[in-house]
Amino acid sequence: GDRAFIGIAENERLDHPWSGNVVDLCPVGSLLSKDFLHKARVWDLDKTGSICPGCTQGCNITIDMRDDAVVRLKPRPNMDVNRHFMCDHGRLDYRWMNRGDRVEAPLVRKGSGPAAADWDHALDAAGAILQDVGGRAVILASGRASVESLGLVRKLADGFDVMAAVKVPLGDEAPLAGIPNLALRRERVPNLDGARLLGYTAEWASAVEASRSAAVVIVLDADLSEGEANSVASSSGKVIAFSTLVADWQEQADVVLPVTTMVEESGVYINRDQRAQRFQQAKAPPAMARPAWWAAGEILAGQGPDADSPASAAEAFSLVARSVASLDGLSHDSLGWSGQVVKSGAEVSA
Repeated sequence: GDRAFIGIAENERLDHPWSGNVVDLCPVGSLLSKDFLHKARVWDLDKTGSICPGCTQGCNITIDMRDDAVVRLKPRPNMDVNRHFMCDHGRLDYRWMNRGDRVEAPLVRKGSGPAAADWDHALDAAGAILQDVGGRAVILASGRASVESLGLVRKLADGFDVMAAVKVPLGDEAPLAGIPNLALRRERVPNLDGARLLGYTAEWASAVEASRSAAVVIVLDADLSEGEANSVASSSGKVIAFSTLVADWQEQADVVLPVTTMVEESGVYINRDQRAQRFQQAKAPPAMARPAWWAAGEILAGQGPDADSPASAAEAFSLVARSVASLDGLSHDSLGWSGQVVKSGAEVSA
């Protein structure tokens, strides 16, 4: 037995982009993932249902955690989306969920640099900026932002001439042989179609260029390159940042609001097949971080007596859905655990 080894079919290497599924399919547990080996006993794990943030396919997953750290991602069955599978890219792309270089407190610009503030002060400062200036507003958003966050942040700029875009990293498409309509998609963000329903485009370069001369630039947790960060930092207008990670360009922002990642909040993603699917909060947010939809809702609530301030992701989704024809009538409860295909002909209403 000490000289036994696991063999594979001759001339057929198990090195394709979906090879990690053999670990889940092994009936006796003799095939193990080196990535997870010795990290934890499976009975010590806390498990949460979620959606893979790796691409527009929207595979259903389970987030496994131990001691408030994500230790692995596993596929969760959904016969309409990913059957029982997930690609290796999505399976192994979780370490960013445990990063420690987080924005931990709100920052408000005073004099030549940012200073720590409480939430009330920071929200008031952001609201004052949006009420005091007019003209062009540019929103630079992450494709990992939820429908709730994208929708309410977009509402912040309702009084402006708005250009809103999401950043969409691209890669090679990798289908799973024998399974129709299942692939690691070229667009490596989970909510591109949700963003499009809410009035965002993928014209990222144009939006970054427009940010130089915009009256207000809102950055919704977008991962900016050095050149993109320079464009935002040198903007002639005001800059409001909803950020998870600390970045040098934030020194030039007028308000920085610490927000949660998708693993630290609940929300909805809409995949490439127009299926709206819920993901659940798996871990506690660090320090003072709050969901971007909550921060945007609080700013909106301060702009008038008729504005709503959602207290939960479900309320935030309902608030956004009322202004989007294809989402109207949907709720977190109606989406359930397998999601629901949204109606066609979506247009954001005024």
